[in-house]
Amino acid sequence: MLERFVPLLMPLLSREIGDTARQVGRDGILYAVMALLGIIGFALAVAGAIVWLGTLIGTGPALLAVAGAVLLPIPVILGLMTHWRRVEQRRREKEREQDMLANALRLGASVLLPLLVRAPAAFLAVAAGLVVFLLFLDGDEKKADPDQGPA
Repeated sequence: MLERFVPLLMPLLSREIGDTARQVGRDGILYAVMALLGIIGFALAVAGAIVWLGTLIGTGPALLAVAGAVLLPIPVILGLMTHWRRVEQRRREKEREQDMLANALRLGASVLLPLLVRAPAAFLAVAAGLVVFLLFLDGDEKKADPDQGPA
């Protein structure tokens, strides 16, 4: 299991720890500064929108309009997150079903094939069942549509 992590750790192990710590610290500080500036910019944009709309429609309606515009994406994002979670859950369930089928086929092959090789009668019964199944499967496809008249 450790051999999986070695390629991921090699860049860290090949650099000096001090260089890595400085790089991570510098990046963390830069991301924090960008987040702070983004929040301040967003607050100023909201305040500007309120002041501008306040001159057009009044202070109360301007506050309500800007609050609605800021809060409206929240239910949309929550709905998308719920949808993505359901899609991911369906994908995982489908993968589990496929894994179960593959395991059942492996188990069936490992248990049934030796039995069929040792018992010719069982092999003939399985072969006859397969032939009958294929005959009925083929017969369903050749049925004529009842909507069509005689040919």
